[in-house]
Amino acid sequence: MKLISKSSEGLHGEIKIPGDKSISHRALICASISDGTSKISNLQESEDVINTLNSLKQLGIRIYKKNESYFVEGKGFKGLKESENQLYFGNSGTGTRLMSGLLSIQNFSSSLTGDDSLSQRPMKRIIEPLVKMGVNISGSKEDTLPLRITPSEKINGIHYEMPIASAQVKSAILFASLGATGDTKIIEKTKSRDHTERMFEFFGANIRYSDKETILKNTDKFTPQNVEIPGDFSSSAFFIVAALISKNSDITLREVGMNPSRIALLNKLIEMGGDIQVFNNSSFGKEPIADVNVKSSSLKSCEVTSDDVANLIDELPILFVASSFAEGISSFNEIEELKHKESDRLKAMQDGLDKMKVKNFLNGNVFCIEGMGKNYKSPNFLAETYYDHRIAMSFAIAGLNSTSSIEIASPESINTSFPEFIDLGNRLGCNFEVS
Repeated sequence: MKLISKSSEGLHGEIKIPGDKSISHRALICASISDGTSKISNLQESEDVINTLNSLKQLGIRIYKKNESYFVEGKGFKGLKESENQLYFGNSGTGTRLMSGLLSIQNFSSSLTGDDSLSQRPMKRIIEPLVKMGVNISGSKEDTLPLRITPSEKINGIHYEMPIASAQVKSAILFASLGATGDTKIIEKTKSRDHTERMFEFFGANIRYSDKETILKNTDKFTPQNVEIPGDFSSSAFFIVAALISKNSDITLREVGMNPSRIALLNKLIEMGGDIQVFNNSSFGKEPIADVNVKSSSLKSCEVTSDDVANLIDELPILFVASSFAEGISSFNEIEELKHKESDRLKAMQDGLDKMKVKNFLNGNVFCIEGMGKNYKSPNFLAETYYDHRIAMSFAIAGLNSTSSIEIASPESINTSFPEFIDLGNRLGCNFEVS
């Protein structure tokens, strides 16, 4: 597959963004351990989510699709059965870490594995708190995949102060706590996304959560639910930035997830001068949604503080692109975590920005981008993506404002999170050419 992103004359129209990836994982897992059948609408059908779905099927859960919705026949907290094979999660850190927590409370052994990229990502961050709870879990000697989990004699609730902001770590602890004795209390210095807490509450868990603290008390069961998945904000982010930096653009994205722990990018882009209107506010279950209108804008530089990073981490690559087309020097503080995603995203973006002839530099622990302004056109080049979906999509958006085009290496990585990206983009007026 070959993807070339060519200069565009502007974006127009409206689309509905596919379901949120983070919420889709959680909906499938929570439905699988409820006492009965749940219906899930607008489930994201990316490779990451399908790998979680297939793993649940391997563990004895019946999941089927009917009239565009998925039905999940839950078997309770400890109703899973042992898989005959390793559980393969592809590129998905979310699926791996959340399922590790749930598999910790089962009475059988499990082995979790993934692709080459996922196999290099750190798993010590979930191993340590789970071991403190009494879970028998181990990884490779480098604390990476494969993970091996064997039955534990007893798992205890934990009072845990998060050393880093990570919704995946927090969620692994919460899933393991469903089979633990005693309460679990998680304290965060900086609030990470709270989709698990909201999903637990929706399914009937005895849970309380605030900006810095989550408390899960004894919960015997989940009640099956009808779950509607909001549009994925992280996917929406690419088209939001595309419209802002492209001339003569006016687009509307329908039913986008507006979870406060996810929309830091939206707030940052508005601060930068983005013409963005949020309207038709509503909710799907415990998750807020809204429609978003975006028009071409003259952006100014931004400052991202350490407090911003937890809820911007997935959107930083596309924010780097937006900053390249802004006036002034943008600064990004304490973004070390960016090196531990599907690729070293900081290095990948630096390499691409260098090819775009956009000045960027590290000043201690601060990354800076010297924006070129709204009239800037990127030169033509081949963007290396390191098989990272967000790097691929970020440079595809940059190509819309190029002298001619940007070719995207390994574009098949986009399928891990947003397989509809090219088709929806072209529907809006992006100039994506696939061969």
